[in-house]
Amino acid sequence: MEQKKSWALITGGSSGIGYEYARQLASRSYAVFIVSNQEAECIQAATDIHRQFGVETRYFVIDLSLSHAAEEVYHFCMQNNMEIEVLVNNAGMFFWNMLHEAPPEKILTITQLHITTPTMLCRLFGDEMRKRQKGYILNVASIAAWMTFPTLATYANSKMYIKNFTLSLHYELNDYHVNVCYIAPGAVDTSLYQLSPKMRHLLCKLHIMLSPQKVARKGINALMKGRKRVIPGCINYLFIGLVKICPLWLINIAKRLIYKSKS
Repeated sequence: MEQKKSWALITGGSSGIGYEYARQLASRSYAVFIVSNQEAECIQAATDIHRQFGVETRYFVIDLSLSHAAEEVYHFCMQNNMEIEVLVNNAGMFFWNMLHEAPPEKILTITQLHITTPTMLCRLFGDEMRKRQKGYILNVASIAAWMTFPTLATYANSKMYIKNFTLSLHYELNDYHVNVCYIAPGAVDTSLYQLSPKMRHLLCKLHIMLSPQKVARKGINALMKGRKRVIPGCINYLFIGLVKICPLWLINIAKRLIYKSKS
């Protein structure tokens, strides 16, 4: 009998760090299933990964901020007999805004994308893993999860949810041989932050910004070793410690500077 393939599902896997997660998992002989709203990038990523690693690849194009996105992805996998052994909830977006200035539709999009869809994907695929007594879930948080700062109310707290949710789920599923882990990277050298190439190069040289390859490798290694969290980059541990003791007066100064720069 033909052995059933083990699939790795990566949301936002068509570009950036998500693409690197897909490559890392393909290098471990997983068939790769990329889910993203970027059709051309999905096709290119799936083609490149298949050519380089020889694994089967598929893609599914959908807006993951839609309320029914997780169910559609799950049903596609069930209909195509795809056994998801690894789930990477990577898809995300980033913006700076005072809450009262943020467009309501943007708030809804980031909430659905960072909270609702990953939660439902964990619920649906996590239950399948629990029944099989085998599986891995990696949720992408951020060091922003420790930052209760102005302009980050939506982004940071959505990532705080992912951090806390993942730890709870880790303890729920570890008796079923399913490992759930979160990765909390700091700045990653992608287009997410809309920085100039020159600034990105400088930040990488200073080790403030890490490469997508390094972050993805650390995340997958931690997941496979059964760890429940990983924070790549020594500087990020220092940053989290500083954030925890940041005084209110300094936060208020930052807030006033932000307002001044926008006026």
